[in-house]
Amino acid sequence: MKLWYSTTSPFARKAMVVIKHHQLEEKIEMLRITASMDPNSPHNKDNPLGRIPALQRNCGRWLFGSLLISEYLDQKGNNTPLLPKEGKARWNILALHNLADGIMENTMHTLLQERMLRPENEWWLSRHEQLMARNINSFNQLEEALKEFGTELNLGTLNAVALIDWWTFRLDKLGYDLAKNQPNLTAWAEEMNAKYPILRETMPKV
Repeated sequence: MKLWYSTTSPFARKAMVVIKHHQLEEKIEMLRITASMDPNSPHNKDNPLGRIPALQRNCGRWLFGSLLISEYLDQKGNNTPLLPKEGKARWNILALHNLADGIMENTMHTLLQERMLRPENEWWLSRHEQLMARNINSFNQLEEALKEFGTELNLGTLNAVALIDWWTFRLDKLGYDLAKNQPNLTAWAEEMNAKYPILRETMPKV
């Protein structure tokens, strides 16, 4: 198998944590992207969406989307599954996962990209304000949702860690300080990173 990934992407981090959890590193060729928005980046030849992560199965077919890839890898592993195949626990974990994913999607493809790639006078400010208000409400809901899981590692909690660490990593562009405004979230993420080496090893970096 092959995986296109980036060390700054929270979506790719999710897949990398699943790989490490199931000790699949020797079965997957890791292909790092350093310029994901460059149209000439080689990952675009394999991935028509141009997004990461992207996983090539042994049969040659590609999987796109971090949730699909993570669930596929989770079923390939022999360790405790990070996402149950059925039952109430599955839906509760997926609900948490999708809440964190929604915040990342709200932020990454409009707000963050504009602030990184466009001069300030070209920013869509009203849209930024709307998205940030939605994110703040969602962070409050995330804090409540996490109480059910404590420091359990599953696909939902690892995605929440990926979100919180990524937000802190991009604080200079995002402006909203989670450590100041939602200290319980950042403290929880720090506890998770301290407890699970596979989370510490995959923290975002340039």
